[in-house]
Amino acid sequence: MLKCALDKFQILNIKFDMPVPVECMGHSELQHLLKAVKHMDKSLPDYTKEHALSGLRLPLSFINPLIDDLLKPDEAASQKKLFEKLLPCQPTDQKQGLDINFHQNPFDTPERYWNFILNQGHFASYFFNRLNWFLGPSNEYVTDFPLHVDLESASTCNMNCPMCYRNQLSHTGQMDFELFKKAVDECARYHVFSIRLSWRGETLTHPRIKEMIAYACSKIKNVSFLTNAFYLDEDMIDAFISSGVSYIAVSFDGIKDIYEKIRHPAVFKENFQRLLLLKQKKDQKGALLPQVRLCTIWPAIKNNPEEYYDTMKPVSDYIVCNPYINFKGPMEIKPDFICQYPWERIVIGYNGDTQCCTGWNADDIILGNIQNKTIHEMWHSSRMNSIREIHARGVRMSLNSCAECRHGSKGDPDIGIEQILERHF
Repeated sequence: MLKCALDKFQILNIKFDMPVPVECMGHSELQHLLKAVKHMDKSLPDYTKEHALSGLRLPLSFINPLIDDLLKPDEAASQKKLFEKLLPCQPTDQKQGLDINFHQNPFDTPERYWNFILNQGHFASYFFNRLNWFLGPSNEYVTDFPLHVDLESASTCNMNCPMCYRNQLSHTGQMDFELFKKAVDECARYHVFSIRLSWRGETLTHPRIKEMIAYACSKIKNVSFLTNAFYLDEDMIDAFISSGVSYIAVSFDGIKDIYEKIRHPAVFKENFQRLLLLKQKKDQKGALLPQVRLCTIWPAIKNNPEEYYDTMKPVSDYIVCNPYINFKGPMEIKPDFICQYPWERIVIGYNGDTQCCTGWNADDIILGNIQNKTIHEMWHSSRMNSIREIHARGVRMSLNSCAECRHGSKGDPDIGIEQILERHF
């Protein structure tokens, strides 16, 4: 969402990844933020509906009053304590090799991008979460609790997509409901902003997923999950809407026959209709949630990206296009790559095994198991601190898991879809 740096005048310069377009400037939660900033300094420009907003300039003296204005007392106290550590040491330039959110590839308009963010609600909390998301890795600062937690409800899946690594997993399964609640409860105690109920499998294969979603949404402000939409039906959709899921990230690679080659046994028209049903249900109930973020790999649409966008826009709120990742073929290493994840998130597998990132074949970055350790303990463990130090020193290749990680390699933008289908990685 943003990048930021503290200049020599002690002003935090915030630049949004996409300027807020005029059409979105009237959103009530955004206006609350902008009016609070303006109230502190009348000399600042008016943030009106007449001009796009590319960013904000916040003097350090504004930060604590702004936090008090926008956040509830317990959340505000935690945020102020965090900024006491983060802001004074904020460097002017991001360190070499650290490129935060480099793998995010918007494939949509600024208006849809910002509506997707704003319509999820809790914008003030999201805004500060994104500041922490950038400042934490930039400063190598360890927050008291992860900024985000991934909970793998299920690593089981109904598909065997050619670019997926799932057939190489040594074991798969589904998370015990009591273990899930234990993790969610700890996240709630530490006021974590967001959790995702997914990792390596199809979320909706869990037999108790509707209960899990309802429980998570009752405790956490921002709840999302990944899905291929195959199991979407009226009952599921009603549950998502009533629980208030923030968004669902739907993997939908290409359209028509290309989609069906990749996403077998799904049928394009049938899965399109499932997404259309979700939109119709939301419209009928006057609901904004869940937002739908559609994800495709570039090779599946590169021959006619406009056709994909025009076809899928009506059943989505926002579309992203991801580069193809070759999980088992040769890779070209980025020598200076520094991973942001050790300062941002924790990932908990269906069996409770916990690690510092989304690496699917991790071995030497396992931090423990949530069955007998807390998330907080693992986040501050000597193993986790060692992983952070290794990345900060630029020697990640000494870790087996990181040496094999595709985030630290260059993609293959020119590969054709037939090549992907033949490889069956």
